Amino acid sequence: MFNDILLKDVVDSIGEGVFALDESCHITLWNKAMEEMTGRGAKEMMGKHCSTLVCSKKQSGSTNEKSLFPDCDCSLLALSGNAPVMRKVECVIKGHDGESIPVLKNTCLLTNKTNQPVGVVITLTDLRPIRRLQEDLAVMRHESTPVRGLGKLIGGSREMLELYDQIYMAGNSDVTVLIEGETGTGKELTAEAIHNLSARKNNPMIKVNCSALSENLLESELFGHVKGAFTGAIKDKIGRIEMAEGSTLFLDEIGEISPLIQLKLLRVLQEREYERVGESVTKKANIRIIAATNRTLKKQVASGEFRDDLFYRIRVFPIIVPPLRTHKKDIPDLCRGFMRKLNTHTGKSITDISHDALHCLMDYCWPGNIRELENVIEHAFVTCQNNMIELNDLPYELRTSAQRKVECHNRKNAGTPSDPVPSSVTRDILFDTLQSCRWNQSEAARRLGVDRTTVWRKMKQWDIKPPGQT
Repeated sequence: MFNDILLKDVVDSIGEGVFALDESCHITLWNKAMEEMTGRGAKEMMGKHCSTLVCSKKQSGSTNEKSLFPDCDCSLLALSGNAPVMRKVECVIKGHDGESIPVLKNTCLLTNKTNQPVGVVITLTDLRPIRRLQEDLAVMRHESTPVRGLGKLIGGSREMLELYDQIYMAGNSDVTVLIEGETGTGKELTAEAIHNLSARKNNPMIKVNCSALSENLLESELFGHVKGAFTGAIKDKIGRIEMAEGSTLFLDEIGEISPLIQLKLLRVLQEREYERVGESVTKKANIRIIAATNRTLKKQVASGEFRDDLFYRIRVFPIIVPPLRTHKKDIPDLCRGFMRKLNTHTGKSITDISHDALHCLMDYCWPGNIRELENVIEHAFVTCQNNMIELNDLPYELRTSAQRKVECHNRKNAGTPSDPVPSSVTRDILFDTLQSCRWNQSEAARRLGVDRTTVWRKMKQWDIKPPGQT
């Protein structure tokens, strides 16, 4: 089929992608536009089955339709009765580097002298320029409007507007709030926004990162201690709870706290009272607690790592901060906000980001969420030599579609496994690591690559105790 050289020249001159299939759905013609669109040459594709294009199934027709060519599952080759169904459909094919290419697909049936079908010619219109134009228009709309947000939070998407509604409701109340969300989504900024809308806003919000301190240090940091309470306690110390009197106490990564701290914190929430370490005097606590976690506390409750009574005390008003991948339309606003901030800090005047660079950012999965995006823009500020961030100013692993997919795949597979303790971590290794860290469970967890609660759980399971404890 198509042995005429002149006909091959004609189809090569067509600006749209054109290829042909025989009755067994193998490729018999592949024009220059198809080569440019997919990155696959005619020599590579001739004789290949059409499934090589990995065309999406979005174009599927009625389940009652039968295929004109049984070897090819495509609604463009469907039969309604005995007549072929002629329709134009949008679908997605795969390029040579795995890139998804949106196309408009159309067919022309080929028949012999007896009017029997012998093949089909398929025309593909590359929709990427149209998609890019649509994105450009969206970017232009963003550029013509001020950056939208609440407090230090940025974004005007439906997901962020719903978050703002919850923040306003929490701000008008004094209930305990649990902010849940992945790392880098803006949980601390959400807590600040709630505090700044509350009746306690005239006093500073006090923050504690629960994952950064060992149990003893966290206990002293939260509740304070008196002179002589333990070795090194050379004077009285006011705890964060006392510092937050009349204000808000923000407990970040609350899922990392030990059972002892959980029990003491439960008393603060239930009785609004506490005692400093080494002291028997009970103090009253007029504070509002906002907690945050990137973990699933319900799973920790089920496994016994987190007290269920404390869980229900802190989760009176839960707020979930959405991951960036669910509201990518906020990326232009976020970029502009970060550029303004960095211009102030660096003295530069970078005011714009190219369409290619912005489209690259819109195409990424953002496993590190908004914090990762901010780091990317900060990286670009180092390499950018004019007033516009270009594609080459972005980190190398984000510049092409293939690199972005590899990065997302690797980051996804680097998540916490169901058994978070590697088989190489034995009782002796855990004991030696704790000893070398002076029994700082957080530091031991970092060195072993596990969570602090996992270290605590294994210490309990293997009966590992610091010297002096029975």
